[in-house]
Amino acid sequence: MGAALALALSACGQQNTGGEENAPGEGDGEDDRYERDDDDRAAEGDVQVLNFHGDENGFPDQRPEDYVATEFTTFSDMEWDEWHEDGARGEGEVLGTWCMDQGCQDDPYDVDVELADPVDVDGTPYFSTYTITDYGDMPEEQRQALDDADGGRLAVPSQTD
Repeated sequence: MGAALALALSACGQQNTGGEENAPGEGDGEDDRYERDDDDRAAEGDVQVLNFHGDENGFPDQRPEDYVATEFTTFSDMEWDEWHEDGARGEGEVLGTWCMDQGCQDDPYDVDVELADPVDVDGTPYFSTYTITDYGDMPEEQRQALDDADGGRLAVPSQTD
C-alpha cells in the first residue's frame, strides 16, 4: 500500500481535468446506465481511466486493480462489477495524502465507487469523475478530507492539438 501512495505522490502536478465542470455525485443514485449484463467487458476503444500506478506520466487503463487516480487518491484491490461507456461501478480500498495522518497507507478504507462523466481526449473517452457510494467505516472527517483533496475529479490526459 505504501508503494501505491508513493506513486500517487510522485504524480503530483500531473492532474489535468481538462476544464470540465461536471459535478460528481449528482442525481439520486438510481439511473439506467447500469442496466447491463454483468458479463459486459470493455472492448478496445471503450472508456479508459488515466492511471499513474507505476508510471508518473500515466497510461490509459480499464478495470484497474490498482488505480492511482490523482496526485491525492489511490484505489487498490479494486473489483469492477460494471464498466461501459456511461459509467463504471466497483469496490475496493481507498487511501491518499488526505488520510496519511490517520495511517490509511497501512489500513485503507473499504469503499464502493462509481466512475462517470466521460470526456473525449483525442478520440478516446476517459472517465473524469468519481463518486463514493459507500464509505464503509470511514469517519466523517476523512470523508470531508477526501472530498477536499480532489472533489471527485479524476485526472485525464491533456488534449494534443
